[in-house]
Amino acid sequence: MAHRKAIALIATTVAAMGLGACASPAPHPSPSPRASPTPSALLTLPPSPSPTPSVPAGFQPEALSAISDTDFWVLGSTFCASGQCPPEIFHTIDAGRVFQRIPAPPTVSLDGNATAPGLPVVFDLRFADSSDGWVFGDQLWATHDGGSRWTQVDALGIVSVPQLEPGADGYVYAVFERCTVPSTATGCSFRMERSRAGSDIWSVIGPPGDPAGLPVIGVHGNTVWVMYFNGSTRAAWISHDEGALWSRGSMPCYPDLGGSFDPVSVSVIWAFCATGNFGDPWLSTNGGQSFTTSPTYTGESSNGAVVVAVSAEHAFIVDPGEATLRVTTDGGRTFQEVPQMAGAAWGGFTDSQVGYMITRDPTTSAMRLWRTTDAGTAWTLVRVP
Repeated sequence: MAHRKAIALIATTVAAMGLGACASPAPHPSPSPRASPTPSALLTLPPSPSPTPSVPAGFQPEALSAISDTDFWVLGSTFCASGQCPPEIFHTIDAGRVFQRIPAPPTVSLDGNATAPGLPVVFDLRFADSSDGWVFGDQLWATHDGGSRWTQVDALGIVSVPQLEPGADGYVYAVFERCTVPSTATGCSFRMERSRAGSDIWSVIGPPGDPAGLPVIGVHGNTVWVMYFNGSTRAAWISHDEGALWSRGSMPCYPDLGGSFDPVSVSVIWAFCATGNFGDPWLSTNGGQSFTTSPTYTGESSNGAVVVAVSAEHAFIVDPGEATLRVTTDGGRTFQEVPQMAGAAWGGFTDSQVGYMITRDPTTSAMRLWRTTDAGTAWTLVRVP
């Protein structure tokens, strides 16, 4: 899966940020294709580890990026009293049996402390291959040697990078927020941009007319989907040739709220859309030309939830706001809560069988990383040093 989008959770709440302001949305996810288990194949978990202290001890995983079923990176931090916790990155090539700590970008924090703001905050990472990777948030950092060295991509006026997704043929796509005057909301805008994975040169791409608003993208191979949150007009576009030509698509989400894409294949793409008080999952099986949703799924998930999809029939809804995980195995007609995975905060699949979830303990706030090799029937705790 060298060209498979690396996994990450994205919860976009555009209404809260105000489309004209220099504020960055929270992160966005993506999973993978193929088969789905039978409806009875629900999650089973081993006994929970012994309780952790009230202050989470040790490494706390926050996000993960995989380039194969066994080769992945985990971004997180160890609790620090200042609230300005430096990021830590661990890499494994054997599905988590052995981890190696690699250097993390300097002078940034994984967590922000509102009472003592200081360092720029990063919240996510992606790797396109064994060499090229990115850590992003308030800043963009790139490595082209597997993480031995990180360089800040200091393109003119960048104040945030809310989303970054690798694609096929060595391309990587991102959403940049740029401000001509970074200290104010004046002159701020969002643009979709593209670069070669081995390069730090980015250029703006997009549909005809350069639509206004916050682009939210989905990438699978050579295909790119984008919907624009501009506060008024629904605008969605599709390119099957890496952004050279664009055609109109269907936008399931309200343009003044928020949402996310999760492509499974060129034809199957899930979306999650905020509705104001809650959010709903949507499914397209014709490549984004139209979307449908379950008429019975109302008010069950918060605005910031995301779909983590396995196939057109089988998908999970990870809802950090409600701290729940729900699963469907009938294409979204019905969903069932998975109480064993309470505290679900992040998730994604590398293929139709192998996936990952991060949960937050509701009592201790400790973060745990789980791995499945059977499409979510059973999950195993991954112990990161």
